[in-house]
Amino acid sequence: MSNERVISDSLFSEAQAEFAVGRNWIAYNTKTYFLDNADMWFFRNKDEAFQFADDNYNDVEAFAVIHANSIDDLLKQFPYGETLRTELLLNEKELQFVESLIKTFDWDTVFYDPLQDHTGVNTVLDKADLERMELLVDEWEKLYASSPELALEMGIRYWEGKPMENYKNDFLTIQFDLMNEKNFDYLKSNIRNHGFGETLGPAIEAQLKNGAAEFTLPYKTEVNKREMEATLYFGKSKDNDMYFFNKYDSRVKNEKNETVAQTFYINNGWGVTLKEAYNLLNGRTVHKELTNKEGEKYQAWVQLDFAAKDKHGNYERKQYHQNYGYEIKDVLNHYPIKELLKAEDAAMLIKSLEKGNVQMVTLELPDKDVKVFIEANPQYKSLTVYDNKMQRLDQDQRQEVMKQPEMKDVSKNKAKEQQQNLGTEGQDGKKSLKGKGKTNGSENDGLVKKTRTRTPGKGMGV
Repeated sequence: MSNERVISDSLFSEAQAEFAVGRNWIAYNTKTYFLDNADMWFFRNKDEAFQFADDNYNDVEAFAVIHANSIDDLLKQFPYGETLRTELLLNEKELQFVESLIKTFDWDTVFYDPLQDHTGVNTVLDKADLERMELLVDEWEKLYASSPELALEMGIRYWEGKPMENYKNDFLTIQFDLMNEKNFDYLKSNIRNHGFGETLGPAIEAQLKNGAAEFTLPYKTEVNKREMEATLYFGKSKDNDMYFFNKYDSRVKNEKNETVAQTFYINNGWGVTLKEAYNLLNGRTVHKELTNKEGEKYQAWVQLDFAAKDKHGNYERKQYHQNYGYEIKDVLNHYPIKELLKAEDAAMLIKSLEKGNVQMVTLELPDKDVKVFIEANPQYKSLTVYDNKMQRLDQDQRQEVMKQPEMKDVSKNKAKEQQQNLGTEGQDGKKSLKGKGKTNGSENDGLVKKTRTRTPGKGMGV
């Protein structure tokens, strides 16, 4: 396939809205010529973009990652088809022509009303001026039809504070509709990036037209064949008329058939995705980039503490900070995992585990290959391993399949160090000691006799 691409008008609108909120890393589908909204995804940082590209490689999608700060930057990133190139050149020529006409008038005194009866214009000079004005307004409206922002910016620059401003004001409702359209595209992209798909689009559009200060939308789906419900909360900014996706309440019957619920907040347009929420509500751990109260970013593994709730009824979070010393790559290397042999497969495995997924892998043992399921276990700086029937392996069973056996006995000093590190941490990454005495899924819970079962998923990324 040629490297040329054509971008849809709606995708341009979405891109402008995404750039406005700082999502400048872009993953775009290299397997399609015509790029529509579903073919281009926007992210706040490089790692998220590359993670998305790695996670969405298949027969019909292969994503490349680029960076752009504006539409102009985006256009320079890769070549476009002749149709789009011609349209861009026409817009540029149109803009130059309209501006050259505008500059022929003294806007401090001139006003033109297209509805006014101009039959009284008698002199040759007045008729020429009128024809030139009608040509200008006609060309300005053509420019608006193809590039609304350029036309409105030009109207503001030359007509604001002048008699002609009244004509520009006729287009303010159109400008409001344009703003709503951008906001709509931004919200659609934002909730899609969080795993809520496309079905909420019509409801969002209707709510934007209503203009209420805030609104909520219900959502239902299935994750791993289990029904999951959510309520999404949207609110209007205090600084402008832009709406933002602020949080969502989630509710699911987990893999133990217990109903659990949690509110997840969206910070600067990004937060826990729906699939990550499902994994957290099932007791697993997710790797996220977080921001403390000072605005500093840091990496941490996050897990819900089902033994403690905050004043809002949410489960408190246990965080294993980047300085805690859990390196998933090092832990994986303790096992003879076949998927680690290729760099691409290893990267996909790590990203899946960081999302909190239970992941199927192949262990290359001396006598045969064995399929097992694994999940990250930052609390004990290890992996939780299940057999092909999703029965959890105890420590002795894990030793049998490891290349580098773990230490069975933990010294008192090590135990004390772990206990100090297991305190619940707040949003800013600073520890408190709430709920310190209780842990979930401890490696010393008599796992030979007590087995935890789950329904296995299909293939990668359960």
